[in-house]
Amino acid sequence: MGSTIDMHTATQQQLNLARKWRSKNFDQIIGQDLTIRALKNSLFLDHLFPVYLFSGQRGCGKTTTARVFTAAINCQNLENFRKEPRSFKLPCLECQSCLLMASGKHPDFIEIDAASHTGVDNVRNIIEAAALLPVIGCKRIYLIDEAHMLSKAAFNAFLKILEEPPKSTLFILATTDPGKIIETVRSRCFQLFFGAIESQALKAHLQQICATEQIICDSSALDLIIKETDGCARDAINMLERVRFTGQKISENTVLLALGYPDVAQLEKIFEILLIQRDIGLLLVQLDLVNLTRYAPDFIWKRLLHLIRDAWRIKFNLPVTGVSDNFRAIMSQVEVDQLITLLEYFCAQEQLFMKSAYPHLFLELFLVGLVKKKDYSG
Repeated sequence: MGSTIDMHTATQQQLNLARKWRSKNFDQIIGQDLTIRALKNSLFLDHLFPVYLFSGQRGCGKTTTARVFTAAINCQNLENFRKEPRSFKLPCLECQSCLLMASGKHPDFIEIDAASHTGVDNVRNIIEAAALLPVIGCKRIYLIDEAHMLSKAAFNAFLKILEEPPKSTLFILATTDPGKIIETVRSRCFQLFFGAIESQALKAHLQQICATEQIICDSSALDLIIKETDGCARDAINMLERVRFTGQKISENTVLLALGYPDVAQLEKIFEILLIQRDIGLLLVQLDLVNLTRYAPDFIWKRLLHLIRDAWRIKFNLPVTGVSDNFRAIMSQVEVDQLITLLEYFCAQEQLFMKSAYPHLFLELFLVGLVKKKDYSG
């Protein structure tokens, strides 16, 4: 995902934040430094591979990077970049090729969603078209998104052209599940992995968005958004946009309510009762205060698991965000073995919880039952 804003037209003003802040050149892509360095070096050395495989979790920049890489390959500024790489950025965003890429009308860039084009006939159409010469660029480039969705027959039909594609054609396969791409295809690709974006880099990016878009957001709220989206920039930006209209200022509680979570202090109190006080009466009173039926039950389950993880990190003096000083004090009275056993109980019941016709009732009875368990008491 990127760190720039395009404000050229009134139409672009209406784009959602994730699209509005999509990277336009390499320098704007965050959290994928090694991958970007490899791509820029291949451009500088004029050493392009016929087939690339971009793999990694959703929302970490695979498709955006593929588009930027495509724009750079056909950018009319490429030769200047090779002569003076520190003086020229790629893509330049100003030449005819770059402007066509920005408008989504480049004749030499073909983006295909493999999820809806899975069959061998679709691949045969690509193979036939791949023989055509580029119109204005030096390469005709095919981006096949969600490539793992192609059928086995389609992959087999692809093998020959992936092994010896026309010199004027380049393929980029993007996938969240590289294990489903057959080995004979993977072995023909230059593979690049896109990891989850590191928390501090993503937070700085979100803070820049907030400053530019005049969104007032607490630091703790951003920490919670990042934790809940697991290093996925697109999901984090979408969540930020989701909560920006709920009030003049985004707080941690604003995000919790948007996620379907109760106040974190209420869940921390449940942990105190489960691990230390072990009193069913107190637990029932606390559950009434929380009123579980107001919230999505699977989100509450997930949040409780996050608290177990936070507790472990506290026990081993690792950094933790979004928990209170009171929770840290509670965890100082808890043994690691208690947390391990508690997690085992959650994991053992998770499938039953997910399949339950009455998940709120299941969750309440499960927590009550935990109070009477003896093998994880302190």
